[in-house]
Amino acid sequence: MTEESITNSAPQVKPSGARRLVITLAAVGILALAFGVVWLQSAKYEPLTVGMAAPDFTLPDMAGKNQKLSDYRGKVVFLNFWATWCKPCKEEMPSMQALWDNLKKEEFVMLAISMDRVTTKKDILPFVENMKLTFPILADSWGQTDSRYKLMGVPETYIIDQDGVLREKVIGPRDWTRPESMETIVQLLQKLPKSVRAD
Repeated sequence: MTEESITNSAPQVKPSGARRLVITLAAVGILALAFGVVWLQSAKYEPLTVGMAAPDFTLPDMAGKNQKLSDYRGKVVFLNFWATWCKPCKEEMPSMQALWDNLKKEEFVMLAISMDRVTTKKDILPFVENMKLTFPILADSWGQTDSRYKLMGVPETYIIDQDGVLREKVIGPRDWTRPESMETIVQLLQKLPKSVRAD
C-alpha cells in the first residue's frame, strides 16, 4: 500500500452539528462584544449637543458649600467653564458680570466653573477679587465635569433651560452684553417651565 493510498483511506472527521453551533455562537459573541466596546468608546467621546439633558454635578463654591446643578431646575442656567490662566476667559468675564447684574433678579443663575487644577487652584480667589466678580464661582480641580461635558477647551458656555435641557452651546468667548448673544437666554426667561404651565 502506498503512502498516498493510506492517507486517502483515513476516515474524514466532520464537525458535528452541535460543535458547529458552539463555534458559530462563540464567533457571534466575540463580534457582539467587540461591537459593544467600540460603541461604548464612541459614546464616551460623543459631544454634548443641543436638546440633550445637561449632565448633573456637585461642586464646591468659593465658600466651600456644595452646589448641585439639578437644584436649579425651574431657572435658566448659564454654565461657563473657564480658568485663571485663560486670556479669552478673562476678556469674557466683564460681559458675564454685566449679564449677571442685569438678570440676577430673574429666574436665572450663572455658574462659572473654574477648571484650574490643584496646582493653580490657589489663583482662583485672587482672580475673582481682582475682576470684582459677584456671580457664583465653582471649583472643579479634579476635572469631574470635563469628561461629562466633553469640553474642547475654555471658555465654553452652556445655556440650560428650566427643565435641565441644553439649549445653546458656545465654544470660545462671547460678549454677553450684545443682544444677539443673549437671545436664547431672553427667550427662555419669557417662557414658564413645564412644571408650572397650565394644562
